[in-house]
Amino acid sequence: MPVFISLFPLLVAIVLLLSPAPAIASMPELLPKSETPAATELKLFHLEHKDVIAIAAETRLPAADIADPLAYKLEPVYHLNRQDNLLEITLAARPFLPELTGQITFTKSFASPRLRQLTMAATSTNELKITAAYNSQTTKTQLTTVKRKRVTNPDNTITFRTYLVISFIDKESTACAEPLATAKADAALIQTESYTFLQDTTTGTPPKTIVLDPGHGGAALGATSNFLFEKELNLDIALLTRDLFQNLGYDVIMTRTDDSNPSLLDRADTANILNADALISIHNNSMPEDMPDPAKKLYRGTTALYNSSAPKPGKELASLLADELAGTLRIHQYPLQDRPGLVVLNSSWVPTVIAEVAMMPHPQDAKMISQRVYRLEAAQAIVQATEKYFKISDTAPLATATPPTITTNSLAVSDPAGTRYYLDLAGDIYAGGREAIYRLKPDEHSPTMLTDDEAWNLNISGKYLYYSNWSDKHRIYRLNLDGTEKIKITDEPANQVTVAGDWLVYIKWTNNKSAQDNNIYKTSLDGRVTQKINSDQSENLSVIGDWVYYLNASDGYKIYKIKLDGTGRTKIAEDQAVFMAAAGNTIYYSNYNDSQKLYAISTEGRNRVKLANDKAGFITVANGNIYYTNASANHAVYRINVTGQNRQMICDLGAGPLPITVLNNVIYYNHLFLRL
Repeated sequence: MPVFISLFPLLVAIVLLLSPAPAIASMPELLPKSETPAATELKLFHLEHKDVIAIAAETRLPAADIADPLAYKLEPVYHLNRQDNLLEITLAARPFLPELTGQITFTKSFASPRLRQLTMAATSTNELKITAAYNSQTTKTQLTTVKRKRVTNPDNTITFRTYLVISFIDKESTACAEPLATAKADAALIQTESYTFLQDTTTGTPPKTIVLDPGHGGAALGATSNFLFEKELNLDIALLTRDLFQNLGYDVIMTRTDDSNPSLLDRADTANILNADALISIHNNSMPEDMPDPAKKLYRGTTALYNSSAPKPGKELASLLADELAGTLRIHQYPLQDRPGLVVLNSSWVPTVIAEVAMMPHPQDAKMISQRVYRLEAAQAIVQATEKYFKISDTAPLATATPPTITTNSLAVSDPAGTRYYLDLAGDIYAGGREAIYRLKPDEHSPTMLTDDEAWNLNISGKYLYYSNWSDKHRIYRLNLDGTEKIKITDEPANQVTVAGDWLVYIKWTNNKSAQDNNIYKTSLDGRVTQKINSDQSENLSVIGDWVYYLNASDGYKIYKIKLDGTGRTKIAEDQAVFMAAAGNTIYYSNYNDSQKLYAISTEGRNRVKLANDKAGFITVANGNIYYTNASANHAVYRINVTGQNRQMICDLGAGPLPITVLNNVIYYNHLFLRL
C-alpha cells in the first residue's frame, strides 16, 4: 500500500539561477541580483523505466559582481506538496517558458504508464506552478537539482542555470522511506509537519542509463569527405547503438534522432539531468583541409577523446571504446586524446567520451564506413566496450561487501530484541530543554525517558548504555537499559565516545588549544584502567577492530590511524578531510582539498577515488551504502553505494547538516526514524 506524505520546502539557497528567454513578455536584458530568477525552458525525457521533467531556472549577473564564479551558489526555491497520484510544486521563478507564450496555463498528456499529465501555470509574475499527475501505485518519485556549466556572455555578464528535476521511476519493490516515530511517537503529527520525505525508495538495482549523442546535425555537417556527410554517419551509428543497448535492458536517450543540431550545452545537460551512467558522443574523424593528399592517405584509424579534469573522467571508457572499435573494424588505433577544451567533455558531470569511429578522408576508412554493415559493427563495438566498462566499475576494489561502520556521533542504538535507544529533545530547547535518552520497544507506541541528562555519543554494550554526559562536564556515564544504576565512568571530559570490545575509546576534551590537547584515550568499561593512545590533536574517530581512525588536527585534519595499544601510527592520506567514516577496509571522507566532495580510500592508503561531486558533510556507512548530508543540496540526506553508483536523495528535512545513524533498515536523523 502506498504511503502518502505531504512534502514541503526543500532546497533553499542564497541566490538563484540563470538567464532569461522570451515567453509571456519580453525579457529584460539583465536581471538584478535582487530579482527572482526566470523559468526559461522545459525539458521532457521518456525512457523505458522512467520519465523525467526538468525546468530551467536562470539568472544573469554582471561578471564584476562575482568574484569567484566557480564558488557562486545558486539554488531554486520551491514549495512541494504530494497528494494521492499528484505532485504539486510552486517554483519561485518568473514564468518565461515558450509553452506559456500568450497564455497562463499549459497542459500536456502522456501515454506513459508512470507520468499521465503535466500542467504548468503562471500563478503570479514571480511564481510557476507545476502539477504532475502520475501513478503512485507503480511509480516512485525523486526530486533533485542539476547545475549547467556557467556561460560568460559577450556583454561581460555570466549566465547561471540550474534545472529542477522531477523523476518518475518504475518501482522495484514496495519499500519506502516513511516516518516511524518521534520522541513523542506521534506518526500522525509527522505527516503534517513541514518536512520532506522521499516516498517509495526502491531496494532493487535500476537499469543503467546511457545517453547517446550523434555529433553535429542540421547545418553543422561535420566532416565532408568522399561524398559522405559525418552528421548522417554519426546518427545512423547512434541509432543502431541505441537499439542494441535497449535490447540488453538499458535505459537509452539520444540527444537527437533526426537532422537537428542541439547546442553543445544541451547535449551535456541531457546526461546531467538524467544522471546518466555514461554519455557517449559518436563522431567520425577528419583532417586539416590544407594537408596534402599523399599525407592524408597515411592517416587511418579510430580513437576516443576524454577530459581528465572532469568530475568523473571517462578515460577508462575511452580506452575500452578505442580498443574495441579498432579490433572490431580491424583498423589502426590512434592514441587517446585528453581534450578538456571541448564543451561536451567539460560540461558533463557524468563519465563522458567522444568516439571517433573512422577517418573519413582516408579512402579505405570511407569505403568501410559508407556501408551499413560496418556501421552496425561499430555500434556493436561501442556496446561491448561499454558493457566491459560497467563490469570493471561495478567490481572495483571498493565494491566488496562492507560491514556497518562503528560511527562517532551516534544518536541511536538498538539491542538484539529490536528495542531502540535514542536521543531526543525533552522540553523546549530554547527554554532549557535537553537532548535526553529515550527507549522505544517494538510493541510500544510511546517512548520512555531513561534519563534527562544532556547526552551525546550513545553506545550500547551488553546490558548497558554508555554516553557522554554533557550535564556533568562531558564525562562518560553508564546506564542500565531500564534506566537504573547510572554510574560515572570517567572524571575527564570525553567526546566521540565509542565502545570497542572491552574498551571505551574517546577523545579527552580540553579548553586549551595546543597540539598536545584533545588526544585519544581508552578506558575499561568500568573505568578502572585508562591509557593514552596518541599525542595528536584528534577529531572524528572511528574504531574498526584493533585500529582507531581519526582526523589529525595537528597535521591539517589529515586522516591517520593508530592501534588501540598506541602503536602503528600512520598517515593514510594527504587530503584534508571535513568528516570521515571507516567501514571494513575503506575510509569514506569529505575531501576539503576538492571542495568537500565525497571520496574513498583504503585503510592502507591505496585506491583513492572520488565517489560523488556532492559536498559531503556527515557520513555513515551501512549495508554497502554510504549515507551523507549533501551540502550541495540544502544538506539533504543522500545515499550512494560504495562503488559511487545509484545516488539518490533519501530526504530533505531542511534541518542543516546533522549526524546520521543507520539501524538495520531504519535511519535516525533529526529526531525522526525513517524506514529505508
